[in-house]
Amino acid sequence: MTKIVGILNVTPDSFSDGGKFNSLEGALTRLAKMIEEGADVIDIGAESTRPQATPIGPGEEWNRLEKILPALISLLKKSPKKIKTSIDSYHFDTVVKAWELGVDVINDVTGLSDERIVDFIAEKNIETILMHNAAIPAVEGAVVNRNINLIHEMLRWGEEKISYLQKKNVKKSQLIFDVGIGFGKDALQSVRVLKNIDAFRVLGLPLYVGHSKKSFLDAVAIEGDRSAKTLVVSEYLMKKKVEFLRVHDVAGHVGKLRFGERE
Repeated sequence: MTKIVGILNVTPDSFSDGGKFNSLEGALTRLAKMIEEGADVIDIGAESTRPQATPIGPGEEWNRLEKILPALISLLKKSPKKIKTSIDSYHFDTVVKAWELGVDVINDVTGLSDERIVDFIAEKNIETILMHNAAIPAVEGAVVNRNINLIHEMLRWGEEKISYLQKKNVKKSQLIFDVGIGFGKDALQSVRVLKNIDAFRVLGLPLYVGHSKKSFLDAVAIEGDRSAKTLVVSEYLMKKKVEFLRVHDVAGHVGKLRFGERE
């Protein structure tokens, strides 16, 4: 069954909720709400990767996390439900510190471009999200060549990356494949990826989609705002049995899952 990944941004500038949860009190309140709503995983990030966002270094990222992350993990450990945590970071120092605090999953939007992170997840046998991202994070307009077969290119990239990671002693069983909606892809390319989501099964990894409230939804011919469109796309992905959906609206998505179970 599809697992719901709740987004917890402790950032001042994320596109949907920047500044809402970057205090300890705000983050804990948000976390408690997502636990109550039924999230399976909580994805915690301290750097926005939206277009035009200002990149930050590992020092600033950890400055935002160091007083909040331990309290979040402590609250989760007290929950009777086994909820995993993931750290949304591509900075090696942050990844190491977060894992040492008890984070379960590494979510690196650069597609594991840092060999230090690759060696670390191999050594520690850490579950890791491998995102397809052929562009530098936060660079607007940098997209996969529109003249090539996007799905074929993504599969080629995925197969080569998985092979490389296995040679670096990362087990395939550690990996989850994120199709990288909006990362190096324009709106039409993102829609094409979703329409062809079954094609990525050939990689032999669980699938992960982070489409929630993103700008590509403005090009989707569905009535409603981005929140409403997110739920419609999510319902389609649930029917496709995509294993993980990364979303802002946990309650709405858990409700969709429960409704589907009754049908």
